Amino acid sequence: MLVLLITALLTITVSSLTVEEEIQLEEKIKNAIWTPLVENTVAELARLDKSATPFNAHATCGFSVHKDLTDYETAKQLCENSTWIGFPTPGGRKLASIHTELENKIATLMFQWAYGGEDLEGTRYEGATNWAWIGLEKVNRTSFRPNDAGKLVWEEEDWLWTDGTTLDSDSYENWMTREETDEQVQPDMWNVEEDHQTAARIFRKIREGETSGVWDDTFKSKLHPFICKFNIPVHYIVFPELKKWHEAKADCERRGFYFAKIRNKAENDLLVEAINRVYDGVRHDKKFHHENWIWIGATDLKASGDFEFYDGEPIKFSIPWAKNQHDNKKTKKQGSQDYAAVSRWGEWDDSYGNDWNRPYACQCNPHGVAIDREMEEANAAWEREVLRRNELKDRLKKEKETKKNMKKEARQAKKKARQERKQK
Repeated sequence: MLVLLITALLTITVSSLTVEEEIQLEEKIKNAIWTPLVENTVAELARLDKSATPFNAHATCGFSVHKDLTDYETAKQLCENSTWIGFPTPGGRKLASIHTELENKIATLMFQWAYGGEDLEGTRYEGATNWAWIGLEKVNRTSFRPNDAGKLVWEEEDWLWTDGTTLDSDSYENWMTREETDEQVQPDMWNVEEDHQTAARIFRKIREGETSGVWDDTFKSKLHPFICKFNIPVHYIVFPELKKWHEAKADCERRGFYFAKIRNKAENDLLVEAINRVYDGVRHDKKFHHENWIWIGATDLKASGDFEFYDGEPIKFSIPWAKNQHDNKKTKKQGSQDYAAVSRWGEWDDSYGNDWNRPYACQCNPHGVAIDREMEEANAAWEREVLRRNELKDRLKKEKETKKNMKKEARQAKKKARQERKQK
C-alpha cells in the first residue's frame, strides 16, 4: 500500500508544478514514509520493552537507547562490549552512526519513547537527558580552535562515525541551525582551557520545521543517555533452551518477538546463520538428535501434509525437506508429527511438537527481511534446483517403470515361448 501511494504521488509531472506545489508534493511523499515508520518503530519499542526495560534500555530491531548517564567514551564501550540487552544482538553494536534522515527520525523517536515524549529536563542545555550520545566525533584538528573561526567550526573530513565512515559534502548531517535564518551554527568546537567540544549528541525535542532531533557538539566528559546501532539488524534469534513447540511460541511472544517464519530460501539461509552464531557450526553426530533441530512457527495441524505458518499464512516457497521427510509419523503416545523444525544445516523435518523438547527460533520483524538482488538470485536458483531435482526424479521414476515393464514383457515373452514349444 505504501509503495502504491508513493508511486501514485511520483507519477505527477513535476515540471508542471509550481514551486509551492513541488514543496507540497515533497511533504506528501515524506508523510507517506513517516507515518508507517513512526507506527512500526513505536510498535517495535512497545513489544521489545518486554525484554529490554529490565536493562534500563529500549530497543527496536536495529537500535537501542540506554538511559544510563555516561560520558562519550564509556558510551562507546558499553555499546561495543555487550551483545545482550534482554535479548542477543548478533554481530554486536556500536554507538549509533546515522546516515539518513530516516535513521535520525528513528533515533529521535526512540529517545523520546525512553523519556515519555519531548518535555525537557529544565532548559535546553541544563538537563542531561535532553541529549543523547550518537557515534560521531571530531578526529582531526582537535587540540585547538582556529583563531579566525567565527561561531561555526566545521570541516566534514574532520568528523568520523563509529562505523568508520568519514563525513563528506554528500553525507547526511543534521547540525543545529539558527531558527530565524536556518544558518548552521554547530559544531562550534567551544573550549574550556585545553578541553574542546569534539563529540556529537542528538536533541530529544523536535524543533518547529524539523522532522527529527538536531545535533550539537559537546565535551566528551558530559554525561548523557546513549543510542546504539546494531551491526547486524536483528531478524532471527535462536534460543538454545529446550522447549516444546507451543512453549517455544509462547516464549517468543513473552519476549516481545514472533515465532520464526521462513518465507523463502534466502531467509532459510539467514536462519542457519543465526543458528551457527549460537552453536559455532557444531552439530551432534546423530542426525535427529533433538538439539540438532530448531522449532519454527510452521505446522500442518489444519490439513495433514499441508504446512503453513501458525497464523494461517501460506508457505509459498519450496521447503528444503530432509531426505524422506515429511513423513507424518503417528504414535498413540506422541500423536502426529504436525510441527516443523529446521536443522542446524538448513533442512526441515516434521516432528512431535507436544512431546519433543528442542531449541527454538524467534524473529524481530514480522514482515521478514527486505529482499535484495543477491537474495532474489539465491531464491530463484533454489527454485530452479528444486525443479531440476523433481524433473530428474520423475525421469528416473519413468526409466525405472520402463525397465520394470520391459522385464515384465520379457518374462511374459519367455513364458509364451515355453508354452508354444510345449504345444508343439
